[in-house]
Amino acid sequence: MGQLWLFVLLLVAVAGIPVQAAGAGDYWTLDQYYDRYPEQLPWLAELGQAVREEPVLLPAGIQQRPVRIAQVYPGLQASSYWSDSEKALTGRLADLGIEYQLETRYTSPNTQLGEQIRQIRELLNWQPDYLIYTLDSPRQKQLVERLIQNTDTRLILQNITTPLKAWEKRQPLMYVGFDHTEGARLLAYHFARRFPDANYGVLFRSKGLVSQMRGSGFIQALPAEHQLRSSYYSDSSREGGRSAALRMLREHPELDYIYACSTDVALGTLDALQQLQRNDVMVNGWGGGPEEIEQLRAGHLPIVLMRLSDEAGMAIAEAIRRELLGQPVPRVYSGRFVVLDDQMSEDEIRRYEAHAHRYSGGESAQ
Repeated sequence: MGQLWLFVLLLVAVAGIPVQAAGAGDYWTLDQYYDRYPEQLPWLAELGQAVREEPVLLPAGIQQRPVRIAQVYPGLQASSYWSDSEKALTGRLADLGIEYQLETRYTSPNTQLGEQIRQIRELLNWQPDYLIYTLDSPRQKQLVERLIQNTDTRLILQNITTPLKAWEKRQPLMYVGFDHTEGARLLAYHFARRFPDANYGVLFRSKGLVSQMRGSGFIQALPAEHQLRSSYYSDSSREGGRSAALRMLREHPELDYIYACSTDVALGTLDALQQLQRNDVMVNGWGGGPEEIEQLRAGHLPIVLMRLSDEAGMAIAEAIRRELLGQPVPRVYSGRFVVLDDQMSEDEIRRYEAHAHRYSGGESAQ
């Protein structure tokens, strides 16, 4: 299909036509998916082993030309997840001996879909072998549907690990990320250990699948002794998190802790607590990037959920290697988490940090 016609189809996704948000029942959990597709498990095990182990060079003569990879990332935010993932992808591709060309475009999360469409149109004209994008909002869902139906470019959806049921007959090549519900449950377990009973609030990102999974997963995993007193959506920004936290704390000053659903929201909540001169309300980190680790060390974020961040980019690189070798690629790859807290020694934190950022590095991981 011509690129002009494809661009017209993409524009429909933001043309003001009503779109219904996907609910949790529209996606398979990992357990549900593997019950339905057990043949995926050996492929997943092979990919997981490749990510954990040292890279194996692609045999000579396999590649006829460089692989073209396009990325459209919501990377303009405090979290370093997207930039870390790009460093891990390119570092692993180099270690695998895979020749590649990479074009990346960045926007803010959930607020610049029109710009994302423009960027995708530009990159599709480049005729990439792979397009790496994400899925969170209903508009993005419409956009992805048009992409998988109308282009031969292999689509990799990052930061989502729950396959959409409606796409069963034609799925993206791969879903890559860290299971939001699993991360939420790990944090709920640690909050339950800290507080035998508590009043708490939840600060979501902007409305979408990620907020739903991180927020609902946390709430449902807590014991009955923890009482939800307030919840707010934000615009996924640090300032949006600060504003929402200020409203929440003024309406419910009795809160023992606030569960933040993202790095930017967590940092904004800390800004609000500082503004109100409150040091009696606990906040968590979600992601474990450098900003959160800095706040953990300073004593402001006593609990931080850390993704072993580089595993997402490494998994994409290893999946490309498998395709070049004619091997099957698992539909989903979900990376691992670890929970850091203020009871850990500096050496422990550094070890986890270095392992999470094997390619992306940074001063704090050295």
